Amino acid sequence: MNEIKTLFSLPEVVSKLGGLLNSPTTTNAELGEVLIHDPALTARVLQLANAVRPPSSPPVDTVSGAVALIGRESLRNLILATSVTSRFHGIPPELADMERFWLNSVACGAIARSLAFRCRVFDSEPLFVAGLLHKVGRLVFLSRRPEQYREVLEMGGGSEEALNQAEQVVFGFTHAELGAELLRHWGLSERLQAAVAYHLSPARATRFRKSAALIHVASALACNIEPSVNLDEVLYGDQVGFEKGAWNMLGLPLHVIPLVLDEAWVQAFDIFDIVRPNPLP
Repeated sequence: MNEIKTLFSLPEVVSKLGGLLNSPTTTNAELGEVLIHDPALTARVLQLANAVRPPSSPPVDTVSGAVALIGRESLRNLILATSVTSRFHGIPPELADMERFWLNSVACGAIARSLAFRCRVFDSEPLFVAGLLHKVGRLVFLSRRPEQYREVLEMGGGSEEALNQAEQVVFGFTHAELGAELLRHWGLSERLQAAVAYHLSPARATRFRKSAALIHVASALACNIEPSVNLDEVLYGDQVGFEKGAWNMLGLPLHVIPLVLDEAWVQAFDIFDIVRPNPLP
């Protein structure tokens, strides 16, 4: 795990923006002054702002105006998403479909945020970030230890649970633990670290258990439920995909899931088009 301290540091502009966003006295103009030093990030901020502006509003053409429109939490999410997706490249396509990986990650974040709102967890923006980054540890494995991860894939045989067990056997820890360490290195909150560290088994969390349960459920839904899948078979069958104990922590009826998925998939595709590292022409 020590490698991540030097190999996976965030760009200087991202670290500086993170510090400014943590300060209540920072103005939108100050954020804009930092952002303009990263043209690619500036373009994506403006793209996101124009994607969410009311149709009757004029186009947003300044960074400070974009920040005012999308809000600081959305800005933080976009900065993290853009930075993280650009840090991992060169992963062999036979080991991972990166388009699918990031779409799944964005969907997990959107589902977690939607579920959290229904659980009356109103500070739900951090859960989007946790969902987005919940499998980032797997990217560290794939980028730094591809040959060993081939062994994991052979042992796992395609099952997510079996892959997690194989990671433990081959590396001595799972992608969840590695991802949480990376978030700690980046200075993200203990809540996000716990949500990522325990998303495979929320009952083990001593703090922020509900956040871990939300990411656990959202990850399962993002992985296993697609428009062609019969929801009744998935939700009420034996292979529900998430621990029933984790679902019970949320206190929600199962019938909310189709609505949550409808909302989340629309959000996920909109966000994915902006944050994907290598947009299609």
